[in-house]
Amino acid sequence: MSRSLDSLRREDGMTLVEVLLASVIMLIVLGATLATLNQFERTVKTNELQNDAQEEARRGLDLMARDLRNLASPTPLLPEAVDRAEAQDVIFQSEGKDKPDASLNAQNTTRVRYCLDPATSSLYRQIQTWETAANPPMPVSATCPGDGWTTTQLISGHVVNGERPVFTYNSGVRTEITEVSSLVYVDSNPGIRPSEVDLQTTVFLRNQNRIPTAAFSWASVPSASDIGNIFLNASASTDPEEKAMTYEWWDATLGVKVGEGIVYTYPAPAAGERDIYLVVRDATLEATSPTQTVCATGPGETC
Repeated sequence: MSRSLDSLRREDGMTLVEVLLASVIMLIVLGATLATLNQFERTVKTNELQNDAQEEARRGLDLMARDLRNLASPTPLLPEAVDRAEAQDVIFQSEGKDKPDASLNAQNTTRVRYCLDPATSSLYRQIQTWETAANPPMPVSATCPGDGWTTTQLISGHVVNGERPVFTYNSGVRTEITEVSSLVYVDSNPGIRPSEVDLQTTVFLRNQNRIPTAAFSWASVPSASDIGNIFLNASASTDPEEKAMTYEWWDATLGVKVGEGIVYTYPAPAAGERDIYLVVRDATLEATSPTQTVCATGPGETC
């Protein structure tokens, strides 16, 4: 009984040094845990910002592709839909969405500009609209964004191309451009992982079509009958976009179509000279060759 009372009266326990040491160890463990959680939270937030920036840039490229696919129909002889074709600045004519009732702009044509401001890493879309029959002058746009445009829209931030081109073209001549490629580098936190991501798209300007060229050669070919044939060859005809073409042969002397195909052997109805011309067509445009005087052999006619 006395021993139990003695044990209750004892004052043994942890010393102050031991308490302080335990507290320091606890603080170190807790600090390391909180630092790990904080780093994880920052990484998640950075990835979310990068994903948001990528999605914003992707939507901007989709919008630009839609505008390019709605390229305003150019003149058949000389397409003039692309007004500016620079590495970080492109301007082209596109068909607008809503046409005012009183507008004299028959095709509801608009000018659309996409440009990059490297100083702010921002990609802009600017639109010029009009209701007159004739196209107005293009706004003077030395800066991005520039003045004189009807609307200005920021379509993507965090575009870190710097001096790297955003737009490339398949031709250095504006009237011969049929493809526009876009490449943007997106980085919501430059210098911090994750690194920049590139997004790319290429659009074929289906309305930037030029008229084909119709040309042909001919040769007189003897036949088993009294009247010879005329061999017609349209391989000299060309299409600027290298599209498939159809070929029609016309006898101007008779005023009728006599055959089809890139080569055609025409059984002339009579010996002697006659006038022939060729009509070629791509998907939407056609061209007519100069009329040539050809000759079919026959009795008294050797050509």
